[in-house]
Amino acid sequence: MPSCSTHVGKHSMASNANPACCYRLTAPAAGGPPRSRRGRTGIRWEWFLWPSLLVSLVLLVVPQANFVWLSFHGDLGLGQVSAGLTAENYARILTDPFYLSAFWLTVYLSAMTVGFGLMVGFPAAYALARIGGWTASLLLSLILTTSLITVVVKLMGLNIILGSAGLINRAILALALTSSPIPMLNNEFGVFIGLVQYTLPMMIVLLFGVVQTIPVSLEEAAAILGATRAATYWQVILPNAKAGLLASGLIAFNMSMGAFTSAVLLGGGRVRTVPVLIQQAIIQDTDYGKGAALSTMLVGFVFLINVAVVAVSVESSRKRRWQRAG
Repeated sequence: MPSCSTHVGKHSMASNANPACCYRLTAPAAGGPPRSRRGRTGIRWEWFLWPSLLVSLVLLVVPQANFVWLSFHGDLGLGQVSAGLTAENYARILTDPFYLSAFWLTVYLSAMTVGFGLMVGFPAAYALARIGGWTASLLLSLILTTSLITVVVKLMGLNIILGSAGLINRAILALALTSSPIPMLNNEFGVFIGLVQYTLPMMIVLLFGVVQTIPVSLEEAAAILGATRAATYWQVILPNAKAGLLASGLIAFNMSMGAFTSAVLLGGGRVRTVPVLIQQAIIQDTDYGKGAALSTMLVGFVFLINVAVVAVSVESSRKRRWQRAG
């Protein structure tokens, strides 16, 4: 069987290539000598990254360091903590099924949100990137407009739509699909809808930029080699967008893990995610030690998940390169 030799750009496509042999294409590597880090003015522009990095570190490290220190003090009631250090808060959280189930519920809802967001957001981002022109700009502007509306206002709108007398239930009852309204609030489903509304616009915008980096010529070459639209989507577009999918998915996951408003307004206090428990411990119960321990564990847990996912992805890519080289 003749080999499949397809080249994009300056290279030509071999006329004897077998359309059935392969059509998995990758973006061409950038050629030419490496660019200098200095601009024409001789300024090292990367130094301008340091001020924002330092400000971000201060805003993250200083408050979290205070939480870590406070988490090793026992609660004495009325907002008072013990003077001595203790690991009692962590021991209580790690051995209490109530808190463990809260962590599991938070991860479950966040993972479901990411999965649904990628399934819906990536095709939408792909369509916008390929449409291009003023139509894509207009639609992206409409998507970004939703970010100008506060989360509370958007969630109150969802309360009206998802309620027992809301638009969706009235349509279901009018179509005689059910004899009673479907409960979509004060449960996990309502929180899930709120998290999707919170993260989906951001995911579409991020994935739009990812799809724009994939040359259309790759899809055209795959079509010439005999690939169907479905095969092109699965074997050309998705592999080249893998890094962007991973990054946008992790960002949406992190946002969902720390989301508080959706669980409160749409969960009705019945969906006990970790952010809700942190708010209850610090604001309502004034158990600062326990709230600090929950906060520290949430940040550490999310950080470990991010590191693990990236490490698995890097190792998987490395193994594939070794297999191709071998």
